[in-house]
Amino acid sequence: MFNIIIFLLGAGIMFFMALRSVLARRRLCTQGQKVTATVEGTVQSRDGGAYVLAFTTAGGSHRLHYPKPARGKSFAVGDTVTLYYDPDDPEKMYVEGDRATLGAEVLYTVIGVALLVLTVGIAR
Repeated sequence: MFNIIIFLLGAGIMFFMALRSVLARRRLCTQGQKVTATVEGTVQSRDGGAYVLAFTTAGGSHRLHYPKPARGKSFAVGDTVTLYYDPDDPEKMYVEGDRATLGAEVLYTVIGVALLVLTVGIAR
C-alpha cells in the first residue's frame, strides 16, 4: 500500500511540473513581450553556456542571456530568433521553438504516465 502512495505522489509531482512549465511558457507567449532578437555570441553564465540575445524596444537596447541547450539546434552569431520575455522579470524568457523546453514538458508527462502504469501493476 505504501508503494502505491509513493508512486501516485511521484506521478502527481511529474504532472504538476509539466503543467507548470506549459502554463509559464503560455503566459510568456500571451502576456510577455514578443521581440525579434539577434544572437550576438555566447558567454559562460552561472548555469553554463548561454547565448547573448540583443534586441531593441521603445525602452532602449537590451541584452539577455538565454541558456544554451546541451543538445539540439544551436544558433550561429547573427541568427535572429523570436523571443518572449517578461519586462518586469527579464530572466523569464522563452525562445520560440526551443526544443529543450518542450522536451522537458514531454519528459515530465512520460514519467508521470510511467509511474501511473507502475502503480496499476503494483495494485494488482
